[in-house]
Amino acid sequence: MSATTEDLTRLQAAGVVRDEAPLPLPAELPPVEPFPMAALPQAFAPWVRDVTERMHCPPDFVAVPMLVAAASLVARHVGIRPQQNTDWIERCNLWGLIVGRPGIMKSPAMSQALAPMDRLEGRAAELFNAQQTQHQAEALATKLRTEERVKAARKALSKDDGADVTGLLSLEGESEAPTRLRYVVNDLTYEKLGEVLATNPHGVLSVRDEMRGLLLSLTREENAPARAFYLQAWSGGRYTFDRIGRGTVTIEDARLSIIGGIQPGPLSDLVQQARRGAADDGMIERFLIAWPDAPGEWREVDRLPDSQGKRRVSEVFQQLDLLTPDGLEAGWEFDAEGNPRGLPFVRFAEDAREAFGEWRSEFERTIRAAEGEGLEGALSKFRHHVPALALALHVIDGGTGSVGLPATLRALALAEYFESHARRLHSSGRRTTVRAAERSFVISCGTQQSQ
Repeated sequence: MSATTEDLTRLQAAGVVRDEAPLPLPAELPPVEPFPMAALPQAFAPWVRDVTERMHCPPDFVAVPMLVAAASLVARHVGIRPQQNTDWIERCNLWGLIVGRPGIMKSPAMSQALAPMDRLEGRAAELFNAQQTQHQAEALATKLRTEERVKAARKALSKDDGADVTGLLSLEGESEAPTRLRYVVNDLTYEKLGEVLATNPHGVLSVRDEMRGLLLSLTREENAPARAFYLQAWSGGRYTFDRIGRGTVTIEDARLSIIGGIQPGPLSDLVQQARRGAADDGMIERFLIAWPDAPGEWREVDRLPDSQGKRRVSEVFQQLDLLTPDGLEAGWEFDAEGNPRGLPFVRFAEDAREAFGEWRSEFERTIRAAEGEGLEGALSKFRHHVPALALALHVIDGGTGSVGLPATLRALALAEYFESHARRLHSSGRRTTVRAAERSFVISCGTQQSQ
C-alpha cells in the first residue's frame, strides 16, 4: 500500500489528518535509462528486438547477457590498453546481473541470448568425447604392445641371460590425454573452477540462472578464499592454488566472465549486508546491473522467430570463436629474450582516446561526488567497463586494430545506461525505509479513525 497525494487529500477531507500532514513519500526506486538499442552491435539488434517482442520482456534481459557472452569470447584473445604509452590493460571479461521479479521472463530471455554459447560448448564436448575415445583406444594398444615386448624380453633372457633386451624394454610413451575446451560453466566449486581456468587459460563464462545462492555463499566467513579467487578472476592475472591432495595449480591469467539473474529483494539485502561491513570488498560493485522497469500491459505475440536474425547472431559468435591476435592486428609485450608474453592488446585510435579521456575526466569528478561508498565503488569500476565494452563492440562488429570512435561512443552510451541502474541498485536500500513509513502512516491513520 502506498500513501499518495490523493490518499492524503481524502484523509484530510474526512478529518483524519490535519492540513499540515507530511508530504508524499518519495518513490521507492529512482528512474533508470532504457536500454540504448542503438549501442548494440548491428548483428544483435534484430534478434534482441524479436525475442523482446515475442516474450514481452525488457530488452535488457536479452541484450545484456548477449553482450557479456560475446565479450567473453573477445576476452579470450585480446585486451585493451586505454592509454597511449602506459601498460594499463583491461581484459574484456564482464560481470552482469539482470534484475527482476519472478515471472518477468528473466531466465527464458537469458536462455535465448546465450544459445550461441551453448552451441559452442556442446560442440566442444562432442569433440572432446571423440578425442577421449580415440585416446583410450591408443592407450590400450600401447599397453598391449608393451606387454608383448615384456614377454619377448623374458623369453630372450630365458634362453640367454646375457641377451641385450634394452631395445625391447624401451617402452612407448603414452599419448597426452586430451583437454576439454570449455566456454560455459554453471554450478561448480571455486577449486574446480580454478582447474577449468588452468586448462582453459583464455577464460570461461559462468552462467547462473539464479545468482542469489552464489553471492550468499561467498559472504560466509568460511568461503573467504573462494571470494578472494572470484575477485581476482574479475581483475585478471596470475593465480596459484596450493592444496594438499590437489597439489599446485597455476592459472596464468584468470579471466572469468559472469552472467546471471536475481530478484530485487535478495539483491537489495546483499547491498545492505555489504554496507554493514560484511563482505564490503566490492564484489557486488563489479557487476553491471540491468534493473529495468517492468514491461507495460501484456499482449500476445504468436509468430515464428526471426530465423535470419537468430542465424546472424550465431554466425557472429562462431566468428568470435575463431579470432586470433594476428587477425585482430594486436600488439604484444616482449620479455628480455624477445619472446611475446602476456595478453595481446590493442589501443584506442586517437579520436577515440580523446573521447575516452574527456569522459574519464568528467566521470572521475562524478565518482568523488557519489553519495555512499557502495555507489562510489560501483562507479569506480567503470574505468574497466568502458574500455572493455568499447573493445567488445569494436571486435563484435568486425573491427581490427585500434578501437575507433564509433565503438567508443556506443560504449559511453552503455555506460550512461549502466550508471543509472547502478544508482538504482545503491538507492534500493531506501525501499525498506519508504515501506516502513507507509505502514506507519496507514497504522496511525487507522488509529485516529478508531478514536
